[in-house]
Amino acid sequence: MNKSALVICIVILVASVEHRVDATVVRLLTDFIQNNVAGIPLIHKTEEYDFDPEISQKRRELYYELHGYRGEKVIERLGLGIDGKHHERLAFQRQRDEGHLQGLNYLQP
Repeated sequence: MNKSALVICIVILVASVEHRVDATVVRLLTDFIQNNVAGIPLIHKTEEYDFDPEISQKRRELYYELHGYRGEKVIERLGLGIDGKHHERLAFQRQRDEGHLQGLNYLQP
């Protein structure tokens, strides 16, 4: 007999022998054992999900359109900020990087 089963048997035995034990004490003991030894009921609940393993292949094209390959467009949008001044920052960055190969000077001939 394992340890958790022994503890549960002891609690049941004490509850059946002591008729004058207040119900709240028994409830506290059983809740304590349930939550700390056996685990909360939520842990033992089983879940089932509809899962389509092919959906990632279908959504990849949409992601590339929206965010670019490896999220290049997302990174650019995050760098421009979210405070409504992204058009000014984009114009400044384009002016700053004009004539550069992706912002680098030393790669130009």
